[in-house]
Amino acid sequence: MRISLVLVLASVLACLVSAEERFPAPKVSVTGLLVRVSWRGESRWILQRADSEGLRNLGDRAFHDVNQAWVRPVDAGYEYTERADEGVLFRLVDYGSILPEGRPANILVLHGKGMFAGWMERSPLCEELEDALGDRARFFYAQAPHSNPFLNIVGREWWNCLSADYGDLEESVDYVIDYANNRIPGDVDLVIGYSQGGALASYLFNLLDSERDLGSLAKVRKAIFINSAAIEDLTPQYDREGLENIPDIYSASNINTLHLIADSDAIVRPRWSERLAQSYHKSLTITYDGDHFMAAGGMNPLLLFDFFPEAVKQRIEQWVREN
Repeated sequence: MRISLVLVLASVLACLVSAEERFPAPKVSVTGLLVRVSWRGESRWILQRADSEGLRNLGDRAFHDVNQAWVRPVDAGYEYTERADEGVLFRLVDYGSILPEGRPANILVLHGKGMFAGWMERSPLCEELEDALGDRARFFYAQAPHSNPFLNIVGREWWNCLSADYGDLEESVDYVIDYANNRIPGDVDLVIGYSQGGALASYLFNLLDSERDLGSLAKVRKAIFINSAAIEDLTPQYDREGLENIPDIYSASNINTLHLIADSDAIVRPRWSERLAQSYHKSLTITYDGDHFMAAGGMNPLLLFDFFPEAVKQRIEQWVREN
């Protein structure tokens, strides 16, 4: 009875999803205590699971990607196996590319500590990427909610690296989620995080498999980290029990990442950035000659001098177009 329920619910849901969204229906079978889900087609299809109770309470938000590390290629397709459980439902989804057809991509940019949204927007790297993508993408620059007079007058921060006050970190998480929901029209396709902003992005990705409603951020699976690291390295005192300060199994398996690492970075050490890159299973790393800063010119965004090698900027554009 228990195993039959798994099979029936999974099969029925797969057919409904296939009919409504034109996604392929996975094949579900049960062998002993294991349920096996298989499907044919390209690797772009992502298998999701939900339990029936969660579906009743949360609706579509009950579905989460299965751990990609447990998906293995088989003849002309893929297969996923887990222990059979009562009322488990499966479906296939396609998150698509960063630059979707039919609408501009939504790109969320998170600045670094001591900066602000306008500075990031006028940085040569972001300006040139905006120009290169043209009407294929819209950029949204969130500004950290916290100020620190010890940094500078206008600079902002996502949290205070010198304290273990988790309140400001959680406030920033709430702020970014609200910003995405209220300011960005539709799903976020890519997150770009510089320095502390990248650490915040990595922390946010750990919420993708939680019960929290992330709204516009719920489907993001692509990220660019610029001279960034996990919170564990950036702020080691943030060691509260239960705080996921490194990529968890879910985000490590499902987020496709590009990491830009300056070989002479004295603020976020290259080995920290490399450790973050190695945490993600689908990551590409570009190391370049330079230091931590994206540009020189102080806090005035009109006086910035470009530090990024042209070849690196071209490689970023190429990665965005290919993923």
